[in-house]
Amino acid sequence: MSAILGLISASLLLVFFEVILPGGLLGLLAVGCWAVATWLGYLEFGVLGAVAVFLGTLFASAVLVFFELKWVARTELGRGFLLQSRVTGHSNYSAADDSIVGNCGRSLTRLNPSGRVCIGVQIYDAFSQDGYIESDQAIEVVAKDNFKLIIKKL
Repeated sequence: MSAILGLISASLLLVFFEVILPGGLLGLLAVGCWAVATWLGYLEFGVLGAVAVFLGTLFASAVLVFFELKWVARTELGRGFLLQSRVTGHSNYSAADDSIVGNCGRSLTRLNPSGRVCIGVQIYDAFSQDGYIESDQAIEVVAKDNFKLIIKKL
């Protein structure tokens, strides 16, 4: 009986730390302790004992995780580990539409080979086919990919 209680305690402790430091390994060890405790419950008390150990540990783990997430979120430790605000970011937008190919402009920064260029009044990230281009050089857009223009020196 003490081995079963020890394994259940170890399982709950591992679940506690898995919530704080997620990664899966501690969770797998917790499930292993849970399985061994269930097996020992079967050997010692039969099917009813195994079911009781299994369901009791499942319930205790669920309650532990629920209260841990509620309690830890309010502590200094929780504020360091848990996300406190909503992420509202987005992915990068396309550099420009296809009509920009063939337009001319000037390099705003040194391109070696990446940098910034100005086409008309818009500023874009660019990649130079020619390698190094000094700032304030005349350039032409030869292609575009999803997030930057491909340019060459004029």
